[in-house]
Amino acid sequence: MSFSTEIRDEIFEAFSKKKDLYLVKAERFGEYLTQANFKNDLMADFKDYFEISNLSEDEIKAVVKGVFLSTGCIVDPNTDYRYEASFKNKSCAEYYIDLLSLLDFTPKLIKREKAGVYIVYFKESEQISYMLGLLEANRSMLQFENIRVEKEVRNLKNRTNNCELANYVKSINSAREQLDAIDIIYKHNKFSTLTEKLKYTAILRKENPTASLDEISKLTEGKNKVSKSGLKHRLDKLIQIAKEIESK
Repeated sequence: MSFSTEIRDEIFEAFSKKKDLYLVKAERFGEYLTQANFKNDLMADFKDYFEISNLSEDEIKAVVKGVFLSTGCIVDPNTDYRYEASFKNKSCAEYYIDLLSLLDFTPKLIKREKAGVYIVYFKESEQISYMLGLLEANRSMLQFENIRVEKEVRNLKNRTNNCELANYVKSINSAREQLDAIDIIYKHNKFSTLTEKLKYTAILRKENPTASLDEISKLTEGKNKVSKSGLKHRLDKLIQIAKEIESK
C-alpha cells in the first residue's frame, strides 16, 4: 500500500463524521476541479467557489481535500519529499495555486507534455507535514514526522562523520607536510641553526608523527609548555624554512 493510499483511507474514515453539507460540496468541487477540461464547465454549479475571497477557511481546506482525493499524491517520505496534484486545465491549476497560496503554501506549476496535464507541486517537508494536518490525516502526519526526524538525524550524523573524516585527512596531510619539512632541514644540515623552540617543536613532531596538534600540545610542560596555536605557528615556520632551503 502506497503512502498516498494510506492517507486516503484515513480521510475516508472521517467521512461518516461529516455533517456540514456545504463542506461536502466544497470537496466535490475540488475533485471536479482536477477533472474539468474547461474552467467554464464548472461555472453553472460552482460559480461562487471561484470567488476565493468569499470562501471561508473551512471551505478552502475542503476544496484542497477534494483535490487530493481526486489526483493528489504525497510521495513516501522514506524516498523523497513531494506533494503534487494534476489538472487537465491550466486555469484550474492556477486557481488551485492561488488557493494554496492563501494557506501559506508555495506551490509551483509544470506541464507534463506527454500526459497533457498540469502539475501543481511543492517539495518542502514542512509544507507536506502541514498539508497532512490540513487533510486531517493525523496518523499519516505523525508517521511522516517520525520518518522526517529519523532522516534528519541520519543526515546530521553523516555530515558529522564526513566532517570528522575531512578534518582527519586534513590533519594527516598537514602532519606529512610538517615531517617532510623537518626532513629537508635535517638533510641539509640546518637543524643546528634553528632556535631552541623550533628544535623542540621539530623533535616533538618527529616523535609523534600521527598525533594531532592538540595531542602534541598536551605533551608539553613547564617552560616548554606551548599551546595548539603556538605549535601551528612554529610548524608553519619550519615549513617556510624548508621551502627557503630548497629554493636556494
